[in-house]
Amino acid sequence: MNMKYIVVIKILIKTMQHCVMIPQDVEEGHFVVVAAKCQKPKRFVVELTCLRNPSFLRLLEEAGDEYGFKHEGAIEIPCEPDELQTILQEMKHE
Repeated sequence: MNMKYIVVIKILIKTMQHCVMIPQDVEEGHFVVVAAKCQKPKRFVVELTCLRNPSFLRLLEEAGDEYGFKHEGAIEIPCEPDELQTILQEMKHE
């Protein structure tokens, strides 16, 4: 695994540990991301297994570059909801 992805994963885990309130629809082993590059951002609850997918990790890296990870709550991903939905659907079929 690329070292950049390992750093992104460590930052993500650290960020998630600092979240005080977790919404009720977020089950154990999941976290929230928001596809934010659109007129109406869309919220996704995704499994931690997404952190093994290169396409998803690329989006997290872009999020870190664009927004940083020093915030609470959902992670904003700089993509269209359709792009994120496609990645998530492809992961289900793997």
